[in-house]
Amino acid sequence: MEPYRLKRWRLGAVHFFTCARPGRSESADQPVPDEIVHCWVRGLPGPKTAIVSLLGSKPSGLSEYSFYSFAGGSDTAEERASRPTFQEWLRISHPELGIPVRECPTRDFCQMPRETLAAAASGINELLSAGRTVVLMDSGGETRTKTVCKYMGATEDPKTA
Repeated sequence: MEPYRLKRWRLGAVHFFTCARPGRSESADQPVPDEIVHCWVRGLPGPKTAIVSLLGSKPSGLSEYSFYSFAGGSDTAEERASRPTFQEWLRISHPELGIPVRECPTRDFCQMPRETLAAAASGINELLSAGRTVVLMDSGGETRTKTVCKYMGATEDPKTA
């Protein structure tokens, strides 16, 4: 079921969403085929969807984008190899959607630096002000996303996503 753990959050008069990375509903540590990512993208709330990604690395240092045919913008040249970034992959695979990606890389299971929290909050606010439907994602769709939501003063909306 994609997107996995999709939740709606209220921030004053506006709302945004959180969820897990593509394919997390299938596995926490296995490669994710592009078809699953396509299902995830097609299941995102809209219109004018924008993604704020908290994906970065696992405690081992492994990139959280290593499960995909694309890379993260903060991945090293070695991690990227010849793979497009997530933003490029979306532009190629779903050009009609025009989904921008803001990356605020974090380390899974580690406390987020205040600068990263502020950058994620700023990105969400900027995209919401531009009339975008914002989706904030992390690996499991709960811990890091909830930390950003609480930092911003957002509350989980009981209305289903």
